[in-house]
Amino acid sequence: MSKDNQPHSSHDETLEQNAAASQGPESSEPTDVASSGDIAAAIAEANDLREKLVRWQADFENLRRRSAREVLEARQVAEGDFARDLLDVLDHFESALSVDPAKTDAASLLQGIKITYDELVKVLGRKGIESYEPSGQAFDPHCHEAVAREDRSDLPAGQVIQTFQRGYKLRDRILRPAKVKVSAKPA
Repeated sequence: MSKDNQPHSSHDETLEQNAAASQGPESSEPTDVASSGDIAAAIAEANDLREKLVRWQADFENLRRRSAREVLEARQVAEGDFARDLLDVLDHFESALSVDPAKTDAASLLQGIKITYDELVKVLGRKGIESYEPSGQAFDPHCHEAVAREDRSDLPAGQVIQTFQRGYKLRDRILRPAKVKVSAKPA
């Protein structure tokens, strides 16, 4: 017999039987389809999650509004405290302005101005506002505004020679740069 006419071997028959068995019996219901109870549970869970999301969004929006309101209130309280402190300085100025110049000597008037100045410096200091005078320091464009230049061979270029107007800072932030004269090398 030729190879084509040979009966099937037992090995081939076993392979065919295994393939038929793995296909299993035909059924009318697919096995991957969820039951109606599973679908209802999934819908209920989705609705529950949707409700939670809506609540969380509302809570977040309320928190955002409340935080903005608290920041505004804190700013208003701070501004009110600062204004109240400045009223003491204003009272000192009013006292000085109400003095009869014919009955007061210049030394007394100057002493009143000094007291008022000291009170203002204290009020500003309590709020973290301080002045700085950079004479003798190296010029820093972040802290100083050069309004004049002077050729000086005895000083390094870029040194602050004179301060025309003090600078002010609020803690580490510059409120107003100091106006200064800076040294330059002669040409």
